[in-house]
Amino acid sequence: MSVLELQGVRKTIGGDNVLRGVDLSLRPSRVVAVRGRSGVGKTTLAKVAALLLKPDSGLVYFNGLDTSKLSESELSSTRLKYIGYVDQDCSLIDELTVWENIELPLRLMNIERSNRAGIIGEVVEVLGLKGLESRRPRELSGGQRQRVVLARALVKKPILLVADEPFAHLDDETVRVVMGYIRQLASVSGLAVLITTTDLYAGMDVDEDYYLVNGVLVRRT
Repeated sequence: MSVLELQGVRKTIGGDNVLRGVDLSLRPSRVVAVRGRSGVGKTTLAKVAALLLKPDSGLVYFNGLDTSKLSESELSSTRLKYIGYVDQDCSLIDELTVWENIELPLRLMNIERSNRAGIIGEVVEVLGLKGLESRRPRELSGGQRQRVVLARALVKKPILLVADEPFAHLDDETVRVVMGYIRQLASVSGLAVLITTTDLYAGMDVDEDYYLVNGVLVRRT
């Protein structure tokens, strides 16, 4: 069964029909890329996939459930427990340290404090954030902030990761390390991954590769 399935999803933003009937299935352990130029609707698609935005029409299934039948509190609970979302704006809470930003979803999920350190330490180590735990977001570079946002999304061990332009501020070596970690998680835990990118040509270690063109997905060959 698919973790996420979009059927005929349409969405209008500011009078523009950015999604015109998107069909997409995300299965466990699969990494899917959606490419497109800025402004074509990739962020809208990412937010619909992460259950942050409702489509105007079409169906969105999460773990077999029709999400249009879920209440706002049920949607919020589903996002917290099962979905990791990485936004391209690197949104962090400025008043919190790196550690506290990463820890936040675990606190909201009522994970015991004694269990948090090990969970956070693992992602901090893998994503190259060791030594930065006590810094505030304003003290970080763009690439560091991006990795903190990714760590916050992954620390709760979601079943779906939606990453909107996650590599925009990272150098090639960091992209390789981060992508390797995502692939490992997908393989070991069954994580389903959707990545959007403006890079139309570079090779990526993904299972399915699409372009978003005129509001629909076209398989990259």
